Amino acid sequence: MAQDRGSAGLVPEPISLGGLTEIRVHGVGGTSPESLLGDLAPTRVSGDRVAGFYRTRDACGRHREAYSWGGLTSLSRTRALWAFLMPSMLANMAGWMARRWVTSGTQEEQAEPTTWLFRWCARLAALALTLSTAAMVCLLTLDLVAYQCGGQVVCRRAGWWSRPSDALLTVDRPGYRIVLGAVAAALVALAFAFLARHTRSAYERVEPPTPIASTGEVAPGVGAAGGGTTGVGAQLIPSSDRCAAAQPGGLRNPQFWSGLRWHAFLSRLHLTAALSVVAVVLAWTTTALAPGTAAASTGRVALVGGAAGIVVVLGLLALDEAWPRLADAALALAALALVLAAVAAARLPAGAGQTGSLPGSRTATAWVWTVSLALLVPLGVQQVGAWVFRLVQGRRLRQAGETIPRLPLFPWAAPFVMNAVAMLVANTVLLSVIIYVGHALGTLELRDGPAPDAATVAPGTLYLPALAGSLAAALSLGLVTILLAYAVGLVVALLRARSADPPRVEADLRAQYRAAGVPDAPADPQPRTEAGWWRSAFDPPMFDAGGGPDAGGGPGSGGRAGTAPTRWVRSVAAMRFLARASRSIAIPLIAMTVVGTAGAVLVVTRIWAPRVQLPTFLVDLGITLAVALPPLYVLVLLTAWRNDRYRRVLSTLFDVGSFFPRAFHPFAPPAYAERAVPELTRRIWRLHDNNGRVVLTAHSQGSVIAAAVVGRRSPGRREGEPRIGVVTFGAPLAKLYRWAFPALFSDGFLRGIADGAPGMGRVVWHNVFYATDYIGGPVSTGDSVIPKAVDRELVDPPTHLYVADQPLPRVLSHTGYWSDEAFWAVVDETCDDIAGEAAGPGAGGAGAEPPAGPGGPPEPAAPAGPMVEIAPDPSTPVAYR
Repeated sequence: MAQDRGSAGLVPEPISLGGLTEIRVHGVGGTSPESLLGDLAPTRVSGDRVAGFYRTRDACGRHREAYSWGGLTSLSRTRALWAFLMPSMLANMAGWMARRWVTSGTQEEQAEPTTWLFRWCARLAALALTLSTAAMVCLLTLDLVAYQCGGQVVCRRAGWWSRPSDALLTVDRPGYRIVLGAVAAALVALAFAFLARHTRSAYERVEPPTPIASTGEVAPGVGAAGGGTTGVGAQLIPSSDRCAAAQPGGLRNPQFWSGLRWHAFLSRLHLTAALSVVAVVLAWTTTALAPGTAAASTGRVALVGGAAGIVVVLGLLALDEAWPRLADAALALAALALVLAAVAAARLPAGAGQTGSLPGSRTATAWVWTVSLALLVPLGVQQVGAWVFRLVQGRRLRQAGETIPRLPLFPWAAPFVMNAVAMLVANTVLLSVIIYVGHALGTLELRDGPAPDAATVAPGTLYLPALAGSLAAALSLGLVTILLAYAVGLVVALLRARSADPPRVEADLRAQYRAAGVPDAPADPQPRTEAGWWRSAFDPPMFDAGGGPDAGGGPGSGGRAGTAPTRWVRSVAAMRFLARASRSIAIPLIAMTVVGTAGAVLVVTRIWAPRVQLPTFLVDLGITLAVALPPLYVLVLLTAWRNDRYRRVLSTLFDVGSFFPRAFHPFAPPAYAERAVPELTRRIWRLHDNNGRVVLTAHSQGSVIAAAVVGRRSPGRREGEPRIGVVTFGAPLAKLYRWAFPALFSDGFLRGIADGAPGMGRVVWHNVFYATDYIGGPVSTGDSVIPKAVDRELVDPPTHLYVADQPLPRVLSHTGYWSDEAFWAVVDETCDDIAGEAAGPGAGGAGAEPPAGPGGPPEPAAPAGPMVEIAPDPSTPVAYR
């Protein structure tokens, strides 16, 4: 922040853009700029309160800024509601988890990251989630609420909506009631589409910056021009019609983050599919309610129209370019089919209707659900084919005597696994909600209708197909059992590591402390001196749990041979185990997929046998869990969002899942990187254009943003671009992103940054990590082509020394880098390296002082534009656009 020079605070001081600027980029959890900079009142110099750049006073010969992007993910507690979109987030994330045979080299740099066949199959699998969700919503609104509850006076008067419904609809008009249920289901689909459109205007509408060539035209390599454009100065930059997953070079492509037009196209297709499902269910039930009538004939026409809408969507998903007119035509077809089905239902004759479930509802839902499962099959077949291809290629290389690079990757068919998990989670939650609502409205029975020998039916009795009850029980029991088994296994493994690993960990820690120059505790300190107060965490504490002197020895014993490792060493060993085991999350995901796939095959093969169900005690237990899931889910969300520690855990999942563009499922939470990557890129360019130099210090998820920025090609700017320093710490680039998203964060992409020749310009990269970090880690692992010199492991805890009777040195793990002096030594080293290049005539040095104001020494003239900017008042509302 500029120094105060007698200003009353009404006019902000100018901010220097020259010299060396260290930009700190935080990770998950929405770390405030105050915490990043250690300043209670930093000055916002760019952006807005959602995502902006803040500056504090200069130190160590450099400007210090913070890019605070936490508002994109965790500004408000209402962001916790994004957790309800977890299935669609998993479906979208699945499309980015493809493998590829080539992980580095020219082909990897220039080719599309995935094949056309994979992209089509992944989009079909994502559409399966939309279809099954729409079918479940129809089962709730049309059957359970509108037809059954709406047809009983006792049930209708149980809710607040009874009076307006009594005024509009009568009990003896089932056609009107199911039309109202269809309208409710359509409104749910429209709500998802509206939410996607609203977030698109705040995220995807921020186009990536594209440099302009010296001729004034768009620099080559930008991509095909779309209809929409954004401006940089007086120049226009075309938007891209192409899906981000089909952009050549992947993250390197300048138009990778230009997802506005594709997301709009994909949103219309999924809305079309959802409305088509509503039309199919409404038309099918209308035909079943009055077979042989004119209403049934109209319903059959609407049924064909709805099915045709789904087929058209399946075909359009094969495209990699957005065709808005085709999407609009498909949406019009679905809307027409829905209107026609509503007209047919409204023409149904008056009457009480059949007692029990809505006729045709179970069959229509079963068919849509079966089609949804069938859409997962192409992706499964493609994944098997890809595995066979890799197997054949590997055998060919081994016969030729060549080495096959081995890198830690997701162990088995990640795209199929994540789509299957998304379907399981969504159907579990939706069936739980249906059962919960049924119990809230009346007495729920798991059968299609009253028993044949039943003389009377109790008022308020609602019916749900036995298959739905068995499915809800099986899903809830299966998910809970798998998660509990994984948790128990992890705890057992942790306890074993805590007892078996400490001797090895202690030896490793002692070697690291010696290499880092951390001294041992004095063996025989003088009494009543400062040295006598210091102890080593390798030694037992001065007092045992009972408060008496420990037989292990006095202060400064320096560790004795033959003694058991202390509790402190065991805690370090436990954290190192958790750091190694963090990727074991794949185990329950794969288990869910295997069990769910086997269960789905059984359900589909016996879908027409409603009498087949689980044993009664398992159904009762599963239904109990299913009823408890919705309120428990909301309670967990609220609790997690109020607690900083739990919120960070929840944010980690969503920050990873919502990093990539919504190229496969449009109703996923918005991708914050659609705005963060362009903003950070523009800030670096502006500093460079004003004789500035930049060092990025990026933590956790911020390191992923930094990698996407410096690895992105910059046509028209690369020549003459100054070097950029990058210090990543706690970075999941290899441990998580190369492991789960190898087609995008490939070894070749990361090597381009490590070699100092990525897309933006030359880079000096240091990756700092702890062995106890459960998220971050080294980037050069296995047979990686990344130079091992990039990685720098720091010892954690940084010291074993502590003052007697004070807390022992804490394990820093993933969040303690900021307080480690060894980490800041790496940052200082990188800043000195980058500043050394700038030392020379006409270059802004690292120690450049801010302008002194009127009468003070002026700054050197910049080649283009001013070298200062006026910092806005942080309390003043600033519109991003």
